[in-house]
Amino acid sequence: MAQANDGSDRGALTSRRLWTAAIVLFVALEGLGMQMRGPLLPILEDQWAISKGLQGLVGPAGTLGFAVTILIAGAVAGRIDTRRYFLGGILVTLAGAAGMALAPVFVAYLGFLLLRGLGTGVSRGLDRPLLGHLYPNARGRVFNLYDMAWAIGAAAGPAVLSLAVSAGDWRYAYGALAVAFGLVAGLVWWLETPENDAEAELDVAAAVGLLRTPAIAATVIALVFHTGLEGAMFLWLPTFGGEIAGLSSTRASLLLSAFIVSYVPGRFVYTLIAERVPYGPLVVALEILIVPVFLWTFFVAEGTIVFAGVAVLGVLVSGVFPTLLAFGTQAAPEYSAPINAVSTSTASVSIALVPVAMGALADVTSIRTAMWIPLGLTVLVAPTVLIARRIDPNI
Repeated sequence: MAQANDGSDRGALTSRRLWTAAIVLFVALEGLGMQMRGPLLPILEDQWAISKGLQGLVGPAGTLGFAVTILIAGAVAGRIDTRRYFLGGILVTLAGAAGMALAPVFVAYLGFLLLRGLGTGVSRGLDRPLLGHLYPNARGRVFNLYDMAWAIGAAAGPAVLSLAVSAGDWRYAYGALAVAFGLVAGLVWWLETPENDAEAELDVAAAVGLLRTPAIAATVIALVFHTGLEGAMFLWLPTFGGEIAGLSSTRASLLLSAFIVSYVPGRFVYTLIAERVPYGPLVVALEILIVPVFLWTFFVAEGTIVFAGVAVLGVLVSGVFPTLLAFGTQAAPEYSAPINAVSTSTASVSIALVPVAMGALADVTSIRTAMWIPLGLTVLVAPTVLIARRIDPNI
């Protein structure tokens, strides 16, 4: 009997590791695809003659479908086969990436970007909650690990796009991305649904109760403020580098790489300390440091020195999203999927809309002036968390 139990334990451990690998690979590829968009904008501007205002539509196109399907997936997570729907989301994401590789005009590119977001939303609505159930005693740590994987993929995005352009066509990057998603889909198809997928079924009363919980309400609101800054950086950093910092087009694209690459050591550190420092105070400390670094980087620094500011900013910013989500999830871990869904979908709206507002302002002023928008939002994060902790001192 002991040998049978040992075999069962080893099988469960192997299953957990393979599911972790599948989730980490998927989110890394999702980050890679997302961060190809910013450096691609100047190329599409030249190829299809689109204004900065139209370029700003890339954010909403990538987010609209995502925001809808992640909400749906999170709401029904306790009632569905996680493996089947996670796999379905990957396949739709694959189709969207393949379509973007073949898009003949900008409108088609936006349409396939929307399709890709629909699929990504389903999978992202299920993967982080599943990871939290696989590691119930270390959510802060594994959420930072999850987002570190995203950061590694995202950091590679501009480089992958540059390689594709060097090889002859930006479309090669999306073709390779579609193939990589196919490999992850193959792994998930082979796996079985994990036994410790312990998500509770959500009803209306439970949903209302969750939104009234101070930690969860603060998480949702604070993520909207914070991710506006991230969306601004992801889309407009190359433009800022070229038009304001005086960098060449190649070095301006590397500015985004510097920002995303700095997420990797940042999230590695937060993976180590997330269970040693309370989540709320850690977020507040990071936000207090972000403001002066942002001001210096975008309103004082010029030329190559901007890289240093962007790198420091990336290290600080990288810890906010996963730690905030762990802050909210710890209040009701049995409902981690809806908490993840509401938080991520509302945050993704900010990621989409803030760059649009910045694009409109940049058309009539400059991208430097537009940087006041994300700065104004990020200063609201720390007060939101502090208010929640004042209402409920136990969080």
